[in-house]
Amino acid sequence: MYFIGNDIYSVDHKGRVFIPAKFRAVLTREDNGSFYITRGFETSLLLFPLSKWNGFIKRLTRKRYSQKSIRDAIRAFSYGAECLSMDSQGRVVLPKELREYARIEEDAFFLGAIDKVELWSPKVYGEYSEDKGDINELFSMLEL
Repeated sequence: MYFIGNDIYSVDHKGRVFIPAKFRAVLTREDNGSFYITRGFETSLLLFPLSKWNGFIKRLTRKRYSQKSIRDAIRAFSYGAECLSMDSQGRVVLPKELREYARIEEDAFFLGAIDKVELWSPKVYGEYSEDKGDINELFSMLEL
């Protein structure tokens, strides 16, 4: 199963937000109801299920840390990253620093990105999506 589709959920005053049920359903037993969250592209946040995060980290540890560009990339990716565990209602607390980075205030826009979930400010995503280009050109890059 994959993370596909999108949803918008309110963020409460404590920074809690519900993980959409369709995304919770994709989690495996190995994920143990947990996600890693980190800064993403275009001021989004990335949510990796625990199993995907562990695989990604294994690939990172095979990179040459002696290369400055690799160190910079690892630092940028891991800066502010945290493990989030869902409570019994399916909510997580989004770290304040990451909410501020992504400009998430009252609502969070969840976008399934196959093996991870992107989390956006609805306003920022709206601005981004207006300028993302022609759908035919985008699909041609995927070689469908």
